[in-house]
Amino acid sequence: NIVAMSHQKTRTTYDHGVMEEPVEGMNMLGVIFISITFGVIIMANKEECQPFLDFCLSLNVIINKLTRVVLWYSPIGIMFLVMAEYSVSDVSRYAKEIGLYVVTVLVGLAIHFFIVLPVILFALAKKNPLLYYKSLLPAMATAFGTASSTVTIPITMKCVKKAGVSEDVVDFVIPVGATINMDGTALYEAVACLFIAQLNDRELTNPEIVITALTATVAAIGAAGIPSAGLVTLVMVLNAVDLGTEHIALILTIDWLLDRFRTMTNVVGDAVGCAVIEQLAGSSCPRSGGAGDEEFLQLKNKEEDNNHVDHAVHVGA
Repeated sequence: NIVAMSHQKTRTTYDHGVMEEPVEGMNMLGVIFISITFGVIIMANKEECQPFLDFCLSLNVIINKLTRVVLWYSPIGIMFLVMAEYSVSDVSRYAKEIGLYVVTVLVGLAIHFFIVLPVILFALAKKNPLLYYKSLLPAMATAFGTASSTVTIPITMKCVKKAGVSEDVVDFVIPVGATINMDGTALYEAVACLFIAQLNDRELTNPEIVITALTATVAAIGAAGIPSAGLVTLVMVLNAVDLGTEHIALILTIDWLLDRFRTMTNVVGDAVGCAVIEQLAGSSCPRSGGAGDEEFLQLKNKEEDNNHVDHAVHVGA
């Protein structure tokens, strides 16, 4: 039942047999699975499903506009949330935990940013990570300053093309990557979920950790490319493992900073994906005129020379 799973889920217990009982709470994995299934069917039958697709796109625009309005008032709301939930002694007691949480997120992002992505870039795209990262500095600065993958798209495309990646690949991968490639957000949401579980003195089981990782990955795909959009999908991850949202106010106090680092990681991940896809596509992709395009430029100059000769012969005739 699609409606029922939006407000309840089924819990399976083993007590002298298998028993299933409905419990309060959103069945987040079910919602994600149904959403993916609907998306696949809509794309396969786009003409017949166009009215429903238009409705979903319009609803997405409305939600994004509302989110932007809420974000303008979020500092005031965060202040009152913290004041309502915690006293001065509670804040001082949680300060150490928040500091360790921030360090954990930053270390995880640093490992992904400085180790995982460069290794992928070198092994699969055959590019020098230092030179490639150097060409991405303007995109990194824009991502850090705006905390939005969507706003950074034009700068990212310009930097990646300047690095020598095919223009066709860049025009396709960067817009798609800014929408679904949220590796930094997925890492942040998984760590945040474990942090809140520890604040609740709850130890997640191995299946719950797997569910957390899967839900964070899938939910990050659906996150909008706007500042603090990961907080919306974080609630989905928490509901997937029956964790309350009462401690999310603590995360809100520091999210403005972590959001900038994870956005920068998302943008660099998109750029690395461009280089990898171009390498896998091989010679089928035309070059963009950046570094390493000597052969392309020679062929282009030769073609222009032939055109000049043909034109001169035609005029002489």
